[in-house]
Amino acid sequence: MIKHRRYVTPSGWNAVASNRVQWRALGGDLSVAFLVVGAGYAGLAAARRLAELYPDEVIALIDAGQPAENSSGRNSGFMIDLPYAKIDARSAPEQSQWQIDLLRAGKDFLQTIVDAHGIACGWRQIGHYKAATTDFGVAQLRGVEATLRQHRVPFRELTAEEVERELGSRYYKKAIWLESCTLVQPAELVHGLVEALPANVQAYFDTPVERISGRRPYCVLAGGHEIRARQILLCVNADMPEFGHAKYRQLTLYTYAGMTRELSPAEAAVFGAADDWGLTPVERLEATSRKVGGRRYMLRAGFSYKNELPSEAVSEVLAGMLRVRYPQLPGNMFEHVWGGAVSLTRNGDPYLRQATLRQASLRQADLRQATGGVHAVSGCNASGILKMSAMGKLLAESVAGVESALLGQTRAFSRPGFIPPDPLRRIAVHLSINRIARAMKRPAHSL
Repeated sequence: MIKHRRYVTPSGWNAVASNRVQWRALGGDLSVAFLVVGAGYAGLAAARRLAELYPDEVIALIDAGQPAENSSGRNSGFMIDLPYAKIDARSAPEQSQWQIDLLRAGKDFLQTIVDAHGIACGWRQIGHYKAATTDFGVAQLRGVEATLRQHRVPFRELTAEEVERELGSRYYKKAIWLESCTLVQPAELVHGLVEALPANVQAYFDTPVERISGRRPYCVLAGGHEIRARQILLCVNADMPEFGHAKYRQLTLYTYAGMTRELSPAEAAVFGAADDWGLTPVERLEATSRKVGGRRYMLRAGFSYKNELPSEAVSEVLAGMLRVRYPQLPGNMFEHVWGGAVSLTRNGDPYLRQATLRQASLRQADLRQATGGVHAVSGCNASGILKMSAMGKLLAESVAGVESALLGQTRAFSRPGFIPPDPLRRIAVHLSINRIARAMKRPAHSL
């Protein structure tokens, strides 16, 4: 029996989404050429691309939960397509360029869909702040600045006083602003992508996979019904080990977020004059934050390994973090508090599994004679919207035999390192968190 992630609390983004799609659960048995499991960014991209490549085939897309209640509807909504602050300095130049190309391909793919279907998801290309809160962070930020200068990426430096003028907080010691970021309402983006799926995609929610058996075709028991499929694309990210893949190539951390009730005009003014802004920390244990539509504030921070924590404990920590950033506001302003799972690999590489196919490609003419396969992608590494959208599209193209330079590079560079099992894994996670906390000279927000 496959265990599925059930979140303790609903996503705040989904709770306030204005375009929630109508959905249905699987109501009977199916027989299809392709089954995509997981309706997050990777699964939605894979299903769409398969539908484009095989317009005469029915593509089944299933998810264990409701639309946008998976991890894709729980992230912070940052789409950073020039991620020099996150690229490992030890990476070879060609690998660094591949990471940029991958994220930009994901953005182009999504923007084409958003524009074509008029998806209202707060899509705003307004840049973002990268900020430091400690002396340790200031030193890290100087390193980021040196990298940006080396690659001739423009940015704007801000002193603590300038940060306070723009964001209303004295908490930050230094920041830079970069233009290479688009902000979205992630749950609204997911709902819009579901609504915009091609007509030959049949999407079913609240339909958890219980068992996968057989071959040519596979028999998938899901939601009490059988789905027979020749090709299965697993796009379940943090749940991948439950399906028998990437067990020693990825681990799961939970991060936590709070979103305020609607702000009064006076309260909104505390967060600066702009209606929208986003900030990511240079220190790994610090908080991501956003002002959203001039009406709400979101704060994301804290970690736990493998299991989600009760919302009461999370609420207390987030309220304290709000108070130190904006002491003039009450700490109990969070109307929604939730957790989200992140799939991390040891070296930051995504996980890509491609079954060996009898044919080099699965063109329409020989689809029925092709040997079946199970294919998989995961390892968002906290860049889920763009990276997983690109990876899902590439996975579908790989299954169909549609080759490209980017796909070839993705095969070459998707080499996540080995991660030992528990208890060594748990010990290593906590040692890493505590090491960073000591460097920051403050307690770790490991809840």
